[in-house]
Amino acid sequence: MLLWCVSTRAPDHVVRAARLLLPAADRNRMAQLRSRADQDAFALSRAVLRRCLGALTGEAPARVRFTRQDNGKPEVAGAGRDTGLAFSLSHTAGLTLLAVTWGGPVGTDAERVRRVAAARIAARYFPGDEAAAVAARTGPEAWDLFFRMWVRKEACVKVWGGRLREGLRTPVHPAAPGPATVQGPQGRLWRVWDLACVPAPYRAAVALPGGAGPGSLTVRRVTAAQVLESGPAAGRGRRCALAAP
Repeated sequence: MLLWCVSTRAPDHVVRAARLLLPAADRNRMAQLRSRADQDAFALSRAVLRRCLGALTGEAPARVRFTRQDNGKPEVAGAGRDTGLAFSLSHTAGLTLLAVTWGGPVGTDAERVRRVAAARIAARYFPGDEAAAVAARTGPEAWDLFFRMWVRKEACVKVWGGRLREGLRTPVHPAAPGPATVQGPQGRLWRVWDLACVPAPYRAAVALPGGAGPGSLTVRRVTAAQVLESGPAAGRGRRCALAAP
């Protein structure tokens, strides 16, 4: 599995380059976003996605095409699909996370840990024991646990396809050491790992089919400027730690 952990805090000239890399369909989606900051973040995230997948499939970034499975999960169309390539993309304030595998689905999610009404949201959407664990903490400890569970849940929803609201009810066993085994729709089992390679103040997770493991996992911690100007091989690849405490 390949994982790009990309800082999307970028100067204006990099944002302009990202916008120029996007095809019309992406630019139309970008234009629907209200704020300039959201548009810039979208442009950087999509440009990173296209630059990386283009390098892996041999396509020009703007010519990488996508389709959706019946469950709503996006996938590469054309030559990339024939190779068995699967990907999952997540972006949050200042960070984009891209996971790529071959031969099976993958889901990933990243969130910046921040002040939220953690106990109230968990009480409404999470299983009772998880909500109680969040309610037993206050301040930064509560926010950190909340987002640790949130990214696990969203990574699972992304790997199996579906709606996040339903996935929030899925138990993700935050106290379990190492990967957690999660039961998804139709009783299928999946495994989810915390990712320790994202910088503070972020939490991130990756999910795979139940019988799969990350195998050889290489992470590149780079900036959007490095990816767009030097290519997806920019930076130094290293093994990524899993199962963050």
